[in-house]
Amino acid sequence: MGKFRKIAVVFLVFTLLASVFGAQVLAYDEQNYVLDTSGMRIPIPVAYNAVSATGYFEGAGQLLRPTDLFITKDDRIYIVDGGNNRVISMNTDYTDARVYDNFSGETLNNPNGIYVYDNGDMLIADTGNGRVLKCDKDGNLLNILRQPDSELYDATYPFKPLKVYVNIIGQILVINTDDYHGFTVLDENNDFKSYLAQTKVGFSLKRKLIELFATEAQKEKLKQEKPPMHTNFVIDEENTIYVTTARAERAQLQRFSPSGKNIYPFKGYFGERRTDPVLYYYGKDFTEPEFVDVTVNEAGVVSIIDGNTGRIYQYDQEGNMLMVFGGTGIWRGRFTAAVAIAEDSKGNIYVLDNVQSNLHVFVPTDFTRTIHTALGLYYDARYDDAVQYWEKVLDMCPSYPMAHIGMGNAYLSNDEYKSAMWEFKQADHYGGYSEAFDEYLLETVRKFFGIVLFSAIGIAVLVVLTVAYLRRRYKLTYERESRIKWFNRRGRLRILLGCVFDPNEGFRLIRDHRNDFDIVVPLILYFMVMVARIVSLFVTHYPFRHADISEINLWYELVVIFAPIFIWVIGNYLVTTIRGGEVRLREIFSAAAYCMIPYIVITIPLSFLSLVMSLSSAGLYNGINTLMWVWVGLQFFISTMTMNSYRFFETVVNVLLSIFACVFMLVVFALLFMLGGQVVDFVTGVYENYKMYFSLQGR
Repeated sequence: MGKFRKIAVVFLVFTLLASVFGAQVLAYDEQNYVLDTSGMRIPIPVAYNAVSATGYFEGAGQLLRPTDLFITKDDRIYIVDGGNNRVISMNTDYTDARVYDNFSGETLNNPNGIYVYDNGDMLIADTGNGRVLKCDKDGNLLNILRQPDSELYDATYPFKPLKVYVNIIGQILVINTDDYHGFTVLDENNDFKSYLAQTKVGFSLKRKLIELFATEAQKEKLKQEKPPMHTNFVIDEENTIYVTTARAERAQLQRFSPSGKNIYPFKGYFGERRTDPVLYYYGKDFTEPEFVDVTVNEAGVVSIIDGNTGRIYQYDQEGNMLMVFGGTGIWRGRFTAAVAIAEDSKGNIYVLDNVQSNLHVFVPTDFTRTIHTALGLYYDARYDDAVQYWEKVLDMCPSYPMAHIGMGNAYLSNDEYKSAMWEFKQADHYGGYSEAFDEYLLETVRKFFGIVLFSAIGIAVLVVLTVAYLRRRYKLTYERESRIKWFNRRGRLRILLGCVFDPNEGFRLIRDHRNDFDIVVPLILYFMVMVARIVSLFVTHYPFRHADISEINLWYELVVIFAPIFIWVIGNYLVTTIRGGEVRLREIFSAAAYCMIPYIVITIPLSFLSLVMSLSSAGLYNGINTLMWVWVGLQFFISTMTMNSYRFFETVVNVLLSIFACVFMLVVFALLFMLGGQVVDFVTGVYENYKMYFSLQGR
């Protein structure tokens, strides 16, 4: 027992020491990673090493709730020490610390932002005093910018500047507290110039539906809904503005031109929606990202930090994710409430934590430096020169997406289209793959032009002749009995062709000949629906597939296609029975199979046709798909109207009620499934407890 206690004490001591000195012993899922196109994490080598985390600086003392960070071109650090109402500056080795807390008699009150000119002059967002102070490198006051006296300035939003920056023509851009106007643009004389990059409440179908049925009090509450707010920004050498935005559904990172247009190529969702293990411990089951700051280096690499999870997301100029690192915690390289991020000329990243009141420093590893070097060459269109660096990256991380994209572009520039397609496919880069495929297809068509041309003409003629023959055979059934039994007036193929060429007649035949109608053809059609679905999953060309073939769950995919059909059959039967319909359950089941004929006759050929299509043909592909589903929907509508002898508006009501019944059944099934899962968990828990109890009794 004594030996066990000694081991436990030693283990506890080493654990505490490791946490103090920054080891990640408390980490869960803290590896560095990158996200693939489906949002899954791909582990990567360590991107940055956290080398220090300190809040005490010789000559400046301890930080207290710092709020902003700025690093000049000559690598001097400026920190807005909000809790102490001061600004401190120092070198990157924390020497030569200077404190600015009095500016020619003026003091700060809850400062939140800072910008430093090349000559050392400073702009400080003095939020509590509602002003921006300009002072020189010695702290002497040069100017005070207050709320502009202009009719164009919206005075309903008091001037309480949070963040400040200067563009290349000397204009001062300010993010104002709770102001949806975007940036307030001033000049050196405190004259108001304009608002820039205004934020708006995005369109929401849920919001519109609530507005239709809401009470006056609820509508008034909706009017008070605030649009997304800019949180921080930087301006690069080209005068473009990189800004992070909170409460935005998409495009939380934007790149504005001087005119206020978002020119960042990627306008989708940044970050991750998932549970953070540390925050979960404190009761937060699900965490939306809230990006609080952004930094951009000379190569155009953008780093943004999520104030909720402490994760740093790094992107390139096109919005491709490069890496994710950082996280939540109370040790080196982990944050409780990150508020600011900056990068020095050596590529080191600095992060301020408002709650821990300290500054964290990250140094890039060889892996990251190699990526950044390759990116610099890549965006200079020097693809061949970048190859050696991408190969080095792939040696360190064979699954790294951006390296495959870089290699793909190198192959593409050298007309090695098949190799380029392979590389782009490894990275799930549909755009690059399609570009390489188009070039490969053009090259192939030129090489075999005669064969391709005559094959296309032959297939087109065959399709036209087949359709014409079947249509003619169908029309002949009205004139005389066919020698072929299945083409007779009550024959199976006549009903099938009728549902295609004359849906009213086809569905009427199902009802009128119910006594001698069988379900052989409907069952064959359901089998063909299954075949069409499988062909679509495994044959459709890569750019149009939604999942990798190796990840396809065939049973799930079949449920996806058949469950809505069978639920419709039940729901429509229940509604038509209540509303005096004439149709039987077996007939609705059979009619639903005939309604899926468009799916069968279009999906299979379209899957093979897609093999010579890419994203450049996406409009055609999606258009055919849309027309197919419209045709299927019309078939269901016509079958309901014809087989129940409904008028048009009666059919509309019946279809809407059937859809409502289907949704209701889905909700009920979902509830039963969840309750069933809980019952199984309860029974399993009871069984395990009894099993443990009797095993202990046996001892």
